[in-house]
Amino acid sequence: MPVYINSTVTFWTHFLSEELMEKIQFASLNESHFTLIHQWFNKPHVQAFYSLRSWTYDEVCKKLMPNLQGEKGMKCFIIYHGKHPVGYIQSYPIKGHPWEDQDLSDEVVQEAAGIDLFIGEEGYLGKGLGCEIINRFLAECIWPFYRYCLADPDVQNEASVRLFHKCGFIEYKQILSKDALKRNVTLQLFIKEKLNI
Repeated sequence: MPVYINSTVTFWTHFLSEELMEKIQFASLNESHFTLIHQWFNKPHVQAFYSLRSWTYDEVCKKLMPNLQGEKGMKCFIIYHGKHPVGYIQSYPIKGHPWEDQDLSDEVVQEAAGIDLFIGEEGYLGKGLGCEIINRFLAECIWPFYRYCLADPDVQNEASVRLFHKCGFIEYKQILSKDALKRNVTLQLFIKEKLNI
């Protein structure tokens, strides 16, 4: 009987682990995704802290096309939960994207990537996917190439600030900046270092 119980536990542990591993996937952004991004950019919850305003399809194409060409090392992905596209995530080398009064060490600047992301589908908000997305993205797309990862959510974006705390990012400093609409904004800069495990 104990053998049966242990076998059952092992089976379900393996099954659940495999199911979890297959939940989140990343597909490299291509032009076929632009219509989806256009829809997401015009949703209120995405406009609140990411797209910031209404966008035409042509504006979305103009913004994203350079990313497809790898300008400044930008790498962009659609986030999939199973077979369903649910959001967008991008990474970029910090050394190619400096900002005013940047006070990071040369080591961090040379060995860090920044990330930005949003969940576009309302039905997937508040489901606890954020950490799963970030941790998988770090494992697959950041840690093989970089030692540090940075993120800078708006301090008013409480959900995003909580998410980066939950994922083990450390607060570095607050940055006074301007958003894409030239409005004053305070960003919370987070840093996470790759663990040598």
